[in-house]
Parts: sequence; structure tokens; C-alpha cells
Amino acid sequence: MSDTQVIEHIKKGNTDKAFLTLYKQFPMVRKMILAKGGKMEDAEDIYQEALIILYRKVNESDFRLTAKLSTYLYSICRFLWKDELKKRNKMPVTGFDENTDATEEAAIAEAVEKESKIKIAEKVLTELGDKCRELLVLFYSGTMKLKDIAAKMGYTSENSAKNQKYKCLEGAKRKLAEIYQQ
Repeated sequence: MSDTQVIEHIKKGNTDKAFLTLYKQFPMVRKMILAKGGKMEDAEDIYQEALIILYRKVNESDFRLTAKLSTYLYSICRFLWKDELKKRNKMPVTGFDENTDATEEAAIAEAVEKESKIKIAEKVLTELGDKCRELLVLFYSGTMKLKDIAAKMGYTSENSAKNQKYKCLEGAKRKLAEIYQQ
């Protein structure tokens, strides 16, 4: 399957075919991660995360592939593993090939950073509790007015929903601060 076809399958939501094609690239990534001090589980985790990033990037309106898809995916994996090694502070992050141009590297770095922020936000929302999570999701999705949210969630008034949203948001900020302190 060509790169264009893989991208079209991803955009249409037919990810099974696209990801089956992309999994052919896994041995190359596994070899790189094992050579840089990782384990098989690390390679699998990094590859899964890279596929998620690729999926999100492909579905952005301004996505343009400027290299082979396999090179792009490998670069994402390389960048993720480099970032993981920095976090672990296990070994110096040197010896990575520098085939990626600066623009592509910046785009990958941005995608990895965005994915990291999304994971942190998901963790914070999970720890908040069902009621707060639902309230914040309804409010920030922008699909419902506060008055309608109050009625749906059983609050006595729009103001009580607003106060509860504030409390939930403050709780989320506290949890976020705790995560960044760790």
C-alpha cells in the first residue's frame, strides 16, 4: 500500500488496513530502541505512541507529508525514545542519526509535546471523579450552555453549576500542579 493510500485510510477512519501496513516498520524501530538501551516492551510502547501521534497529525487540516511515511514514523519513534531516555536520565542521549530536517524535527517535537500534554490532561480528568469530569467536558466542549448543563446534571441553578465548575477546575489545577511537582 502506498503512503498516500495509508494516509487516506487513516483519514477515512479505516485504521486497521493502514496500521497493518505501518506495523511492517516495527522491526526497524525495535532494532533502534534495543540498540539504545531499551527493552522489547519499550519498543512496543514507543511504537504505539508514535502511531497515535501519526494518527492525530494526519487528521490535522494542515498535514503535509514531506518524506516517506516510514521515515516520518521512524523519526517520531526516535524522538519519543530520545525523550524517554532524557526522562529516565539513564544514559546520555547521543548517537541518534540526524537525517531529519529542522522543520520536520520541530513538527515531531511539537506533536510529541502535544501528546504529552494530552496524556497529562487525561490523567487529571480521570483523577477528578465522574461528576467533575462530566461537568468540565460538557462545559469546555462548547456544545451546551451552562443553563442546560445545570439542568442535565441536576444542579438547582445556573449559578450553582458555575460554582461547581469553578471548584472542579480548581481541583484540576491542584492535581496538575502535583503532577508537575513529581
